[in-house]
Amino acid sequence: MAERISDDKNEKSDSIESQDEKLRRRAETENVKVVGTAIDLSVSGDVDPFHRKSLGPWLAEEGLSKWDELWVSTQDRLSRDDIHFMAFVLWAIENSKKVIVLDDPEFTRQMETPEGRLILHAKGLGPANELRRIKVRTKDSHERRRFTARWTGGIPPFGYRPVSRYVEGKTATYLEQDPDMVKVLCFMREQIIDGQSFFAVAKALNEKGEHTARDRARIRRGKPVHRRGAEEGVPEQWSETTVKSLLRDPALLGHKKHGGEVLYDSQGQPVMVAEPVFTADEWESLQAAVEARVQTKVRRVNGTSPLYGVVYCGECGSKAAHKGSIRSNGVEYRYYVCGSWPKESRCQGVSVRAGEVEEFIELEFLQRYGLEPVTERTWVPGTDNTRELEEVRKRIARLRDNYEAGAYDDDPAEYRERLHALQARRDELAAEPVTEGRWDEKATGETFEDLWSRLDLEGQRLQLIKSGYKVLLGRKTFTITPEPETWPERKARLIRLGHLTDTDTVSSELGE
Repeated sequence: MAERISDDKNEKSDSIESQDEKLRRRAETENVKVVGTAIDLSVSGDVDPFHRKSLGPWLAEEGLSKWDELWVSTQDRLSRDDIHFMAFVLWAIENSKKVIVLDDPEFTRQMETPEGRLILHAKGLGPANELRRIKVRTKDSHERRRFTARWTGGIPPFGYRPVSRYVEGKTATYLEQDPDMVKVLCFMREQIIDGQSFFAVAKALNEKGEHTARDRARIRRGKPVHRRGAEEGVPEQWSETTVKSLLRDPALLGHKKHGGEVLYDSQGQPVMVAEPVFTADEWESLQAAVEARVQTKVRRVNGTSPLYGVVYCGECGSKAAHKGSIRSNGVEYRYYVCGSWPKESRCQGVSVRAGEVEEFIELEFLQRYGLEPVTERTWVPGTDNTRELEEVRKRIARLRDNYEAGAYDDDPAEYRERLHALQARRDELAAEPVTEGRWDEKATGETFEDLWSRLDLEGQRLQLIKSGYKVLLGRKTFTITPEPETWPERKARLIRLGHLTDTDTVSSELGE
């Protein structure tokens, strides 16, 4: 017995239970032995019977000897595709198999003659035409909903979850913010603005056990998490690429997308599917930080070097590697060496004890900046509409091309309305002044000495990179940039900060 039901809501068909009941009742009446039942759930009528997960094995060579007759409740349970249907009928004839269709007693007899097979082909056209009508209705339904706030299905963007709402007498699916995911997104934004790399953010998310959008969708459906290529129950991992893509995705602003592109309404505005996770200012500052992160060449690739991205080889310019060894007396020795040696033979011997470099650069940093006030960056948004203006111009060009192709022959008024709205938006954007966004510095009330004392090694490393420090290694020696301050430079700094007066300055100079 073969039973199939599609997940298409527009397909009117018996339930699996109803099909099964009809087939078993008939089998009992005719005293027929049922050797198996092929049940294909959520399988569309246009899937080839030989490719169906449950029915396919019965039609394969190893399954042929196990049965003589295939029973279905109605013809369209075999297939709604006329080509697949007739191919199956001819295959059944060639393999001496009978097909019993409960609501068509003549089906088996018609398989035996050319005239009968012609009738069967005509019968196959009915379900095929109905399948085409189903697909058209489904497509039209999606098209109508595409430019509305309704969610048409699939995995929602990270930060949102699907909810059912009763609107205008119908139940429909919409998106709403997921508070847990929003917290994760805010954490990610803070990390990137603070200067963390995409890799570091991905690592932190994996360590915290934060699930990806796909895994969260699986959990909502009651299914186990699953990483591709691994066993069920193994969660997907965040990567540098997924973090970067997510933080650039305009879906976080509640914009609806189709085919990877933001949808725009007739007024040239993005179609909103949900409330934005970030405000316009938060989004703009995030994009500026993401862009700065993309362009930077400093990347942390492991967790072993306290000064990765700060210490370089003075001979070839490569990033220094951090090496350690424990001697027989139990004392650990650490060194910074050229990361390209031995490939770069000229760099042999470029090595300095790590402790010397770390102590010196810490002392130099605190002497230069320890009393300076710590500031935090505040984003001051600009008004650059260049991208949106270019997109509106492209949409006007596409609209005119569609008009020339006859897309609006039946509704020229709609074309004029859309064109007028887009032109008005274009003129509005073109008239607005362009000012660049910028970062302003605001004092936090603590000094860099206070800040340094509460930073871990990773935080101190990032702070040195932000402050522009670079160490060049030589053979048992090193140089540092910016160069250590001279006494006159340090004196001027202390006077500016109010920690010295002119009198103190004179006495200090005399003391030297």
